[in-house]
Amino acid sequence: MAKKVKYYFSLKTIKSLNFPYRARDFDSGEVQTAYTKRTFLGSLAQTALLERDFETAEWLYLQALNQEGTAYEEHLILNDLLLLYQKRRDFEKMEQVAKRDVELFPEYVEELRKRNNGQIPQIYSFELLVYLFERKGDIPSALECIKKMKSFGIPYPQEEEVLKRLLVK
Repeated sequence: MAKKVKYYFSLKTIKSLNFPYRARDFDSGEVQTAYTKRTFLGSLAQTALLERDFETAEWLYLQALNQEGTAYEEHLILNDLLLLYQKRRDFEKMEQVAKRDVELFPEYVEELRKRNNGQIPQIYSFELLVYLFERKGDIPSALECIKKMKSFGIPYPQEEEVLKRLLVK
């Protein structure tokens, strides 16, 4: 795995002009970044994900989640993991990750507000859970998730349409 991590580190340095390090820094062991360890690993995982190396991307994301960091950083990594699991069509892991992000929401909501001019944006994990619950036929859980979104003030543009569909079932 170390060779793959170095490869994605090198690829990141080539593709991102803002990335302040080069491959020789990785070899020297002198990589000190302004990123946290969590964000650094997450950025390498994004590169692997873009290259469609899902195995390495997943490993890097999981390593990133094991590092210390903020709830907001964890939210961003979980969102990327959701994309990875969607590409793999792994509904079980999508549900696990979305649930973890929803549970974490109260811990990162203030950071979201700060970064979005005082507003709470749409939260993909909530919307995905509604879809996954509906897909499994678990209508009460889907409705509960919509209720949670409403109580937190999370916008859900498809709410009316989804509620109509759920209430018919």
